[in-house]
Amino acid sequence: MSSKEVKAELKSAREAIKNKEFKEALKHCKAVLKLEKNNYNAWVFIGVAATELQQLDQAQIAYRKATELEPEQLLAWQGLANLYEKGDQADFKAELPKIYQKLITLYEISDKAKCFEVSKKLVEISQSEKNYLQVARVWRRLIQMKEGEEGVEDSELLELWKEMTRLLQDTIEDQDNETQQHLISAFERALEMTVDVPSEAHSSLSQDYIKCLSKLPHEVAKLKEFCDATLSCYPTQSYPLEALSEHYILTGKCGVLEVK
Repeated sequence: MSSKEVKAELKSAREAIKNKEFKEALKHCKAVLKLEKNNYNAWVFIGVAATELQQLDQAQIAYRKATELEPEQLLAWQGLANLYEKGDQADFKAELPKIYQKLITLYEISDKAKCFEVSKKLVEISQSEKNYLQVARVWRRLIQMKEGEEGVEDSELLELWKEMTRLLQDTIEDQDNETQQHLISAFERALEMTVDVPSEAHSSLSQDYIKCLSKLPHEVAKLKEFCDATLSCYPTQSYPLEALSEHYILTGKCGVLEVK
């Protein structure tokens, strides 16, 4: 089969898929593979057609073959993600985070909006699997990408930092030290970037940060320092004193409570 004939068969396969004639598309693709077994597009089209025909194992094999042939091309990875999202098989669900990670790497170069979209999908899966470190790492990477964009507004970055605190703060006691440090950094960056101080938004963020620090015995110095700073900014608020009092009661150091 000449190069011209290969192109003609691939064009026919594409048209058949467009017309939802998936069995016909498979015939054209197999004709290509008989003489050009490593044709990337043919394997991708087989993946598309087999997925629509509910031949999920064949679809997976085809997409995997395509990713091996051209690992930096998007189409096959997108097809795998679509296949694994639709399928209920345990092995599909287990592989999906790896596919998202690859897509994120490729989209960072070609499509920032898609990168953001897939990052959020990976975060959602990681949350459900209680993989909090991956949640932190993916979200931090997303913020770094945004920081590198031209013309990005500080307000947009602030919302991303605040979203990171929301994603992680309720699970802080179940996290490893690295994840906890990511959360602390997110709070600190969000507080630094909050323009209106004092304000209700800043006060609420401060209260959430104190709640998190109070759950970390190894961060007692940071807790005391931040409570002192918060009391200076919000002298009528009770939550910094309450957090400090609870700490001293739990540690048996009730006699050393000092407020600067």
